[in-house]
Amino acid sequence: MLIDFKVHNYRSFKTEQDFSMQTGKRLRKYQDTNTVMSTDERLLKSALIFGANANGKTNLIKSLIMLKNLVVNPTSDELQVLDSDTFGYNKKNTSFEICFSMSDDKYEYTLEYNTSEVVFEQLSANGALIFSRNAQSFTTIPIQLSTLTDNVRKNQLFLYFAQQNNEEHAKAAYRWFVEDLIFVNIDRIRNDRFKVLQDEKFKHKFLSFLRAADFNIVDVEVRERKESVPTPESIIKKLNANGDSEDEGIEFMNSVTYDVYSTHKSEDGQFQVYFNNESTGTKAFMFLAIYILHNSEKTLMIDEFDRSYHLELAQALLALINSKNQTNQFILTTHELSLMDADLRQDQIWFAEKNRFGESELFSIFDFDDPALKRSDFNYKKRYLEGIYGATQLVNRNLLMEALLEE
Repeated sequence: MLIDFKVHNYRSFKTEQDFSMQTGKRLRKYQDTNTVMSTDERLLKSALIFGANANGKTNLIKSLIMLKNLVVNPTSDELQVLDSDTFGYNKKNTSFEICFSMSDDKYEYTLEYNTSEVVFEQLSANGALIFSRNAQSFTTIPIQLSTLTDNVRKNQLFLYFAQQNNEEHAKAAYRWFVEDLIFVNIDRIRNDRFKVLQDEKFKHKFLSFLRAADFNIVDVEVRERKESVPTPESIIKKLNANGDSEDEGIEFMNSVTYDVYSTHKSEDGQFQVYFNNESTGTKAFMFLAIYILHNSEKTLMIDEFDRSYHLELAQALLALINSKNQTNQFILTTHELSLMDADLRQDQIWFAEKNRFGESELFSIFDFDDPALKRSDFNYKKRYLEGIYGATQLVNRNLLMEALLEE
């Protein structure tokens, strides 16, 4: 589970910003429900990021996705650039620092880089340094990899190289990025996640969950389909050779894909709908149900959480996410201000705000020294609308009208 994340010089985050899922000190509200113990840390089950449009809410999620992609998608040769998206497209280094827990272990991973090389990289497990590098100089390295450092390219992450060479802690950290840090892309949901519904017992539980949320779905069918797809290696080789992506010279492999059909009930009987043709809200809810019912201790990121749901359903989902028996972790961006007062702790409510130079800052309500926060009937939404916490949308309606009337 995510413990803490720092980002510097990525998109609107020019200066280092610290986003934490650690609970605020001496804050006891909703401790039995909205928090969970992981290793020796008490962590939040969810954090909601509010703020005006284009103030950096989505950039927090994108920065986590960027780090994940750098870890799991290695460069293929020394000519390939490392993906980067710096503030104002400046040429300075980008850095990420992430702390997370997996099983009984706590990992800290730091990466500083630019498009051409890794400048600094370090991995620790339970406080012990596993490896550390400054550019191509390795100051700490596992014994089993000590003779292999010359094989590490300057634009290659050592975390990937180490896990590929069977280093135990690197393998565990890499697995967390691949399997436990999940972006719920509502527009491009992978159907293979639904193969768990081939288990009839789990499917029954899943359908009961959908019915409880008033979705008119009485059955879900998952059909396996075999197809031939290009191997990633051959595509990269072909593109790097001449930029030509035609099938000639590309190797193919057998793959299994999953088609999902939901059965709906109507006055005229039942009918099936292909999953991709369902509404955005239905697709998102079905996808979330898979993880919520599995209680798999994943960290799920959802951008614009509220855009797919009626407020009542969004509030019900949030209550479920924070419930005592739910063990996943959620990072949600939202414009729905009413969710501020949906039984959340101060440390669960975050804001993204840009200054006059276009630089985003992250902060939570817990950062404010406000005695009124101790009241049990406190209304966060009301205080936010009064401008107490900032991060509000400043709209000049007169100028908007003038622009409309201009000829």
